[in-house]
Amino acid sequence: MSSQSILHQNKLSHEEYFALEQAEDWRYEYIAGDVFAMAGGSESHALIGANIIIDLGNALRGKPCRVYTSDMKLYVREYDKFCYPDIQVLCEQGIRHGKYVESPILIVEVLSDSNEAYDRNKKFAHYRSIATLKYYVLVDQAYKHVELYEKESKDRGIVTYPKDQLVFQDLDIVLDIEEIYRQVDFEILGSNP
Repeated sequence: MSSQSILHQNKLSHEEYFALEQAEDWRYEYIAGDVFAMAGGSESHALIGANIIIDLGNALRGKPCRVYTSDMKLYVREYDKFCYPDIQVLCEQGIRHGKYVESPILIVEVLSDSNEAYDRNKKFAHYRSIATLKYYVLVDQAYKHVELYEKESKDRGIVTYPKDQLVFQDLDIVLDIEEIYRQVDFEILGSNP
């Protein structure tokens, strides 16, 4: 999903932002009072997200973790930001509220042409401020390419480009790259109806 232009000229409070979303049945990203409408995704975006959610849910079954789809808001406290990651995982240190969550250990974003620069740069900078975040995964939907950022310390991380498996050592799980892309038809990605 990608964000569109700013929606309101006046800054909104958290309560006004929650009321806006409820009244309009639309999702918005909130950054320190500014609100941006979110655009929808493609078929491949939806398939990749669903495949990862299924795999994570199965791999984490029986562990003290929860897997959330893009329907759950994330609050990034340091930036006063509410956003909708494609996938996020909360474990013991995660904080759950009725309308949003905080402190995930893992976030996955599926890249598209419209959101790639934002997901790689500004959004990633925001996510890095989350103390509990250990893994940030970027999944390309145009071809089989996955990037795994793994935090080593507050100021240091490692980026890898796994070809066969995503290994999340702290969660004691492994995801197969082929399963992430199951049923994705790369030939129709650029076609219009």
